Amino acid sequence: MGVGTTFLTGAVVLAVSALGAVLLARVGHTPQARLFAAWPRELPLPPAALGAGLLGALAFGEEFRHPALAADRGSVPRRLGLLTAKLLVSSVTALVLAFLVVGCDAEALYLFYGREVAEVPADWISLGASWVGLMVGCAWAGVLAAGLFRSTTAGLAAVVAVPVVVVPLLHKAWEGSTVRTAAGMQLRLRQLLLWQWPFGGGRYLLAVLRVVAQPVGSALTLSLTVLMCAYLFNTVRHRAR
Repeated sequence: MGVGTTFLTGAVVLAVSALGAVLLARVGHTPQARLFAAWPRELPLPPAALGAGLLGALAFGEEFRHPALAADRGSVPRRLGLLTAKLLVSSVTALVLAFLVVGCDAEALYLFYGREVAEVPADWISLGASWVGLMVGCAWAGVLAAGLFRSTTAGLAAVVAVPVVVVPLLHKAWEGSTVRTAAGMQLRLRQLLLWQWPFGGGRYLLAVLRVVAQPVGSALTLSLTVLMCAYLFNTVRHRAR
């Protein structure tokens, strides 16, 4: 809250997303779910996800940028409690940004094109889980990469690398029979998880599983796992010295 870049980033993301949603609806050929996120097919990530990744990267990047925040530029303490707090705050920030972006885009689409374009999709639960997972995942990737590489730029680069580098690599690794095996596993999980879940909890859990099973979701999960393991390894190594 004390960094002006936070509010500037949020304002730019909202403005770019609203303008992008209106332009995409005018051009056409964009699914309705992507209109609410202002996510063209040509871009690896929507503006909101990049904004969430940048805000997450600033959580650690500011400490290495300003000497007043740390006695020594290279010895910022790697406390796990501090990391947990940064991840929590970044998650809340990403959720607020995700809600505001969808709301602003929906209002812009309603004002310019009417209720038909701004109508809520039928599978909004699955789409909402995907949107929230993407935003929070990008924010976490920014936090972990910036803390690991001690740079805001590195944190944002790690976010961009997920769809640009990791997704194509996973596509090559999952070609052939591995994809069919994964599809069968998803079917078996669906049959298992739908067994007597109270309050329709099976639907929400299946929505989360579908997010992880998507290419970007799988790549983001793998990237977060690698970054977290690398961060914990560095933490243990520095404490052992």
